[in-house]
Amino acid sequence: MPKQNVATLQETAYAAAVEAAPRNGVGSIVDTIDEGEGVTTFLFEAKLKGYVGWRWSITVFEQSDSSGATISEVLLMPGPDSLVAPDWVPWSERLADYKALQAELEAQAALEAAEAEDADEEEDADEDDDDEDEDESDEVVQDDFDADEAEDSTEDISQVDEDSTEQESVLADLEEGEDAEGDAKQTGRKPPRFFGRRKRAAKKEARGKGKNPKN
Repeated sequence: MPKQNVATLQETAYAAAVEAAPRNGVGSIVDTIDEGEGVTTFLFEAKLKGYVGWRWSITVFEQSDSSGATISEVLLMPGPDSLVAPDWVPWSERLADYKALQAELEAQAALEAAEAEDADEEEDADEDDDDEDEDESDEVVQDDFDADEAEDSTEDISQVDEDSTEQESVLADLEEGEDAEGDAKQTGRKPPRFFGRRKRAAKKEARGKGKNPKN
């Protein structure tokens, strides 16, 4: 392509862009691309709301016989910094991704449910162990209490037995003294002195234990 024709081709491309774009929708030249074989692409800034960074792409073909240039195509193309939609994905691929995601979520939910069930079982087992420990502790306390009561009861019985034995001994001494006095009266002899001392001691001991001997 002759260099002197570049400016002419750019003017032709700019006019085509202005014709395709809205009013004041075409900006300054951004780049010129030589496609070869008489084909040149001119990129102009696009001044459109919502199309920041986009460009008007005008492709011009110049014939070798110099019969004039023709417009091959006029396109609105995104630039390297343009905000564009994501690449299109076929429905079959999107459906497969969706199914895989659902299967993963179901597996995760099942795993969490199993972990929660295991945790509940462990908690129940711990509570059962605690209840058993409490029952054993209560049984030990009850056994200790029963043992203490049995020991107290045995001591009370022993004390009663001792008191009964002492009372019987006192009564025997009193009866022995009374028998000695009766024998002395019948025989006209005085009873030995130690009988009197034993009788007085027995009465004194009986009064100390709450008894009231008549003689």
